[in-house]
Amino acid sequence: MFKFTDLSDDDVFRPEAYRLDPRAFWEKRRTSRKPYIFDLRGPGAYEAAHIPGAHSLPIEHFESSIYQMPFTGDILLYGEGNGEVLTAAEILYDNGFDTFWFVEDFESLHHPESSWIRVSEDAAERLRDELSRASAQVVQIEVEAKTAVKGNYTMAFVPESEAGPLLRFDVQGLSLGIRPEQVSFLEGTEILVDDSGALEIRNPSLSLRKLDGSIEEQVQILLDEQINPMVASHGGVVRLHGMKDDAVYLEFGGGCQGCGMIDVTLKQGVEVMIKENIPQISGVFDVTDHQSGDNPFYR
Repeated sequence: MFKFTDLSDDDVFRPEAYRLDPRAFWEKRRTSRKPYIFDLRGPGAYEAAHIPGAHSLPIEHFESSIYQMPFTGDILLYGEGNGEVLTAAEILYDNGFDTFWFVEDFESLHHPESSWIRVSEDAAERLRDELSRASAQVVQIEVEAKTAVKGNYTMAFVPESEAGPLLRFDVQGLSLGIRPEQVSFLEGTEILVDDSGALEIRNPSLSLRKLDGSIEEQVQILLDEQINPMVASHGGVVRLHGMKDDAVYLEFGGGCQGCGMIDVTLKQGVEVMIKENIPQISGVFDVTDHQSGDNPFYR
């Protein structure tokens, strides 16, 4: 039976070493190669609102679930602000984990500040001109989420009377806003003037890459940025085996290899996504050996 190392007798847990402010929390989530987010609130609060991609793990079940914690990657915790995060953090510390961080209150993550976004000086001037031409007062940031950590970024120029329930903040004298459900995509966003002289909004870590290059290269971008993050939550991975004419041949690995639902995943998920984004594709086919592997569904 696996046993964790109890460090409680040898060292003292110092929560300040693991506590993050909201911006640092979002930055850690944005820049980490393997972020794992755990929501320690009750199921009702989680269902009402949670960070995209977060796993619901109420504090009363945390200690009994410690053996399921990821040993590689960054663990991020948030709770209701009632001390449950400190309890969970000390449990992690006592069991030898050291790559974890937390904020104590979920609500604190939804109060954006100007430091979360950068607007270049020339972009600020252009934004003021655009607002004046549109008789608008608010720059609304819109994110079309494709996965929990990838989306398409756009802007709209909105009159104050039509701004609606936005989270608002000021940058260089400009009033910017974002809808509450999109705030997880805000930190690290940049508004600038690109090489062609056009206004551009992007987030270097969270923006989807444009589909360009050969069809094969476009398929690979889709796999990297949208499809694999989607199946990774089930322990799966999808690889491009090759192409022939306009047909795509894929291999499914990890939890997808031998899965009894693979036909549904392929036809209703992966194939639809590929064809919607790359209309030239005529078909998507699975060439996986589903009878091999460590634990195949079919043997």
